[in-house]
Amino acid sequence: MKYRLPKFVLQILLFTLVVGLFYVAINGYETFQFIKVWGGLLLSLVFYSYVIQYFKYNVEYIFKRFIQWGYYTCVIGMVQVVGFYLKIAPFYDYGWLLNKWKVINGGILGIRINSIYSEPSTVAVVIAPVVYVAIYNLILKQKYLLSKIQSLIVIAVYIGTSSSTAYIGIFFVIILVTDSIRLRYTVIGLSIAALAGWGLYSNIDEFRSRVDTSIGLWVYQDYSIQNTNTSSFVLYNSYNIAVSNLKDYPVFGTGLGSYEMAYEEYSLTKSVISYDFEFNRFDGNSMLLRLMVETGLIGVIFIGIVIFRGFIGKSVDHSHRDYRIVSQAIFVMMALYLLRQGNYFLNGLPLFYLLYYYNWKNYITNSKLIDEK
Repeated sequence: MKYRLPKFVLQILLFTLVVGLFYVAINGYETFQFIKVWGGLLLSLVFYSYVIQYFKYNVEYIFKRFIQWGYYTCVIGMVQVVGFYLKIAPFYDYGWLLNKWKVINGGILGIRINSIYSEPSTVAVVIAPVVYVAIYNLILKQKYLLSKIQSLIVIAVYIGTSSSTAYIGIFFVIILVTDSIRLRYTVIGLSIAALAGWGLYSNIDEFRSRVDTSIGLWVYQDYSIQNTNTSSFVLYNSYNIAVSNLKDYPVFGTGLGSYEMAYEEYSLTKSVISYDFEFNRFDGNSMLLRLMVETGLIGVIFIGIVIFRGFIGKSVDHSHRDYRIVSQAIFVMMALYLLRQGNYFLNGLPLFYLLYYYNWKNYITNSKLIDEK
């Protein structure tokens, strides 16, 4: 079998190489930082492209294996909760295996499920496609890749992360699964979300703190210690950095790996705030914000085109159900990455972009074959 890189992958690599080297030359950005990020992108795209080609572009097979892995991740999360209530530390605090797997207390269960990941928000992003499948099964009474019990376990663990990212993910999934982008269902959905938000705000200290600090920062620009020593400030500060950098370099950004330099120049920790907090200085905690800095409007528009062009909506024939499920499940993951994760390579993200693209290509090819018949 002959392996080759897809044309669009080569275009991405060439474009980011030219732009990055240009800004390294004129602005004196660190060459090593650019090479590290661009080289990581090169290796990731090459490796995952070859993986997909090895499996003969069978996106559904790879997706199925991922859903199984995601389910086992949720089972570990359930073990974590049981171990916590039975007070068996090795069963819920996995810091003895890896330092970043330490227990995180709080949330609606007294423990925020992080399974084998460092943070609950990471769980919320990574297993979002699995949650899509689980909710799809329960709402439409299906058994696609997961049984009813397995689907319930996945959703229970997802809620148990007590992550706002997870709740946003659930909202996205329900809209997609129910085709409810209509006024009546939107009003109902927003009403349910409002009631759930009120319940969380009234009963969960962490959630209440997140809301209060977000309002303090985004509405009142209150930079007091209680508002800035939080994850809400991380996102707010990253937004300020991205907007400021975009004003100076709107078209192409400043090249891959340049977010740290933008942080040094525009971070509120360097100007408005008198104490030194260094949060997410390398990736901005949001893929969208990092892309704004490093690739400018061109990069953001390109990603937008890839996502929306590859999206398979509700109008497809039932025979194309699997294409739609894969497309929408990965779409939710990518949307959450854009909001809350800024690492280009974390947890195999390039693989999912490629799967999303090839799922769309397979769908187009299959549709043409059906039309010809």
